[in-house]
Amino acid sequence: MWKSKSIVVKLMGAFVLVILPLYVISIMITMSSSAQMQAEVERAHESKLHFYHSHLEFELQRMTGLVNEYTFDDTMSTLSTRIPIMNTYEVTSILNNIHSKLSQIKETSPYISDVIYYVPAIHKRVSAVDGIRNVEDEEWKNLIDSMGNLHGALSHIGDELYLLRSNPYNMNREETPNFLLGIRLSSTELKRRLQEFSETGGSEITLSFGQRNQVIIPSSNQPDDLKQNVQTLDASQPAQNITRYVTEKSFHYSLFDREHYFTLTARIPHQVLRAPMEKFTLWLWGLTILSIVIIFIFSFSVYKSIHKPLSVLIGGFKTAEQGQTGIHIHHSRRDEFGYLYSRFNEMLKRLHVLIEENYVARIRTSEAELKHLQSQIKPHFMYNSFFNIKQMAEVENVELIQEFTDYLGQYFRYMTRDSKSEVSLGEEIDHALVYLAIQNIRFGSRVTAIVSDMEHQFRGVTVPRVMIQPVIENAYEHALSKRIQGGVLKISYVNDENQLQICIEDNGEALTDETLSTLSKKLSHAAHRHDGEEITGLINVHERLRIHFGNDYGLCVSRSHLGGLCVTFILPFKGEDR
Repeated sequence: MWKSKSIVVKLMGAFVLVILPLYVISIMITMSSSAQMQAEVERAHESKLHFYHSHLEFELQRMTGLVNEYTFDDTMSTLSTRIPIMNTYEVTSILNNIHSKLSQIKETSPYISDVIYYVPAIHKRVSAVDGIRNVEDEEWKNLIDSMGNLHGALSHIGDELYLLRSNPYNMNREETPNFLLGIRLSSTELKRRLQEFSETGGSEITLSFGQRNQVIIPSSNQPDDLKQNVQTLDASQPAQNITRYVTEKSFHYSLFDREHYFTLTARIPHQVLRAPMEKFTLWLWGLTILSIVIIFIFSFSVYKSIHKPLSVLIGGFKTAEQGQTGIHIHHSRRDEFGYLYSRFNEMLKRLHVLIEENYVARIRTSEAELKHLQSQIKPHFMYNSFFNIKQMAEVENVELIQEFTDYLGQYFRYMTRDSKSEVSLGEEIDHALVYLAIQNIRFGSRVTAIVSDMEHQFRGVTVPRVMIQPVIENAYEHALSKRIQGGVLKISYVNDENQLQICIEDNGEALTDETLSTLSKKLSHAAHRHDGEEITGLINVHERLRIHFGNDYGLCVSRSHLGGLCVTFILPFKGEDR
């Protein structure tokens, strides 16, 4: 319940933030006397200065530590020296990486308005806000010249405050650094925080930087000579001590920080401290007790009505994340949480049904289609094979008959083998080449097959069985069988961006643009076909590849440079990590 990111904590915090200003106002109007009120206000403003000083000092130290840490970051510190041996893509990639790091630095503190990184060697500037852009030398040189001009860790150019570090650090600022890293402070956020601290008590707080108050940030926008109200910083005074001084209209409390050379000054008008206060002690105690009771009642109500039922729902989601879709939240609630519980149960029930009916059924369907394809031996292929054997027997070509029947035996043995649904790409290509050899014997000189050598590293890729041969068969059946002479079938391999592409092309003359467009649409909508719709060999192969590897893989068709159809297999391949 008490985790910082819990919605219960946020609700209680919001409630406290709503009730706290009312309580503070009540305290202010119930002070016993003007003297007590004056003492309380003085101590309150001193504590306020100390708190804001500690807060600002902590933020500045943390930002200084970040700048120092990232000054020695390997990526930032070595970029300038590695530029001569890197190409444009590598430089851009490193700059993008640095931009990401700068964005992370910016998010660490609300006082950071931007983080900049200059690389003089390539005239580049990386900004968490503006991104990557070219820069003139004058810009970073001005920053170099301003380093330390406030006699502390901070520097200023105009009204902008910076934390700057260069690498390597060199007292001679005429020498070009490897890089310059800087954090630009948000004057707006500093002023907003000052306004938050000055809202109560009728005071105004001024923050000034530098020994001569070169940069002054007031909490109000009232026209005033700010430098007259802010004393010059005295570095000989002990740190953490508050200096008091009085002007004609106000009391002033001043606190300085020696490390970062900034001064905090609170100005309180005389009438605020000296105004008489009415006594309402009884009301103060009554309001205190009432506030405590309200907070306890509200906390208990939030815990019972929100935290407990929300914890049950979160537990259900955590269980579902572990893959247990059969859980059920039992409840009798009739409020919004009851509705959420019911929808959660229905969602998991539906999810479970979808997994069973869709995913499992689709896998089983794909396996059935694979077995159907493996057992599918087309009669005309057998008839043509027997006819070819008969012709070779008539001319007594015994050697060719022996070679042909050997190919047929290898072909049918592979097609009817059901022991494995997946094979290596090398086995699949070998089977396709056996089929290609049978067709070469059948068509003779009418068709020329051009097969590129496949690299050895591709042979180990695991693929579904019988995916190459149907595409070659499609080329012979619809394109090459219609040519009297000059037929060409080409098989080639391309490894492109973690993908292995197998291209099967032909020079068939019957392919029209309309036929090609229709086939491409069928492949694109193969996963959405209706039951009973005819499945062609290409669509069958395409869908099995998508089920096996994912929707980014499968078949795509285009017009071959040979003039016919080009079918491209797109398979995943990442070297040894496949």
